[in-house]
Amino acid sequence: MRELGLNARTRHVLNRIRTHKFPLSVYGRSHARVMPMVRSSVNRTIVRAGVGRQETNAYKRAVEEMVAAFRGLTRAPLADALAIIIRKWVNFGLRPGLVQTLFLQVYDKFDATGHLVPKAKGPAFPPKPGPKPVRKRRCTYEQALRSGRGSRRTGEDIAEQAKNFTRAVKTNKEISNRVAGLLAARGVPGQQFIRYNAFAQKLGRLARRYSLRSLERAAADLIDLYEAKSLDPDTLRSIAELIFGLNRP
Repeated sequence: MRELGLNARTRHVLNRIRTHKFPLSVYGRSHARVMPMVRSSVNRTIVRAGVGRQETNAYKRAVEEMVAAFRGLTRAPLADALAIIIRKWVNFGLRPGLVQTLFLQVYDKFDATGHLVPKAKGPAFPPKPGPKPVRKRRCTYEQALRSGRGSRRTGEDIAEQAKNFTRAVKTNKEISNRVAGLLAARGVPGQQFIRYNAFAQKLGRLARRYSLRSLERAAADLIDLYEAKSLDPDTLRSIAELIFGLNRP
């Protein structure tokens, strides 16, 4: 796994997050309430750094992922997720120093708002007697599109989009079955299937978008990212080689 090269303040803040007794006050809040707290200051920092117009959105997306982590995680899981987000966007070609500056800026803002103190739990009441609600029958993907409950793709009619969706679901199932067989052959515990399958599905989406050298570079960055999530790098490379036919990254 490539060294990330975090600066001293970033390492200090991540260690501090791991030892927080109470979560930050933004924990559990909605995106609409939290994002405006940092949007203007982050935009000023990006502009002052002289970032080109094409890269500006990438830095903003990195900040949005950090904010989402602050909203949904706390303590060690939060620190691990933030380190992975920094690694991910640095691998995508963003400046390591600027990504960490934005992270520290977001943390300082959220830390200044305080922390949440847990509320006392009330008495637990048993569920009320009576018939259980009847579950509604799910509609198909095509029915959802025709009723306006799905996102339409430009240049595709409903039947074509539904057919492509069905084909993609079938491909994903085939990838999952092959991942399960590979993990069983390598003696990997079944509890790890979800994490390795997430890697394989992500690599499958990349394989539908890229080819040749571009795909190999994207696969190498993805392996590095999932290795940072404590997955075995040799197993990740085997998935890329045996399932997707890539040269061993």
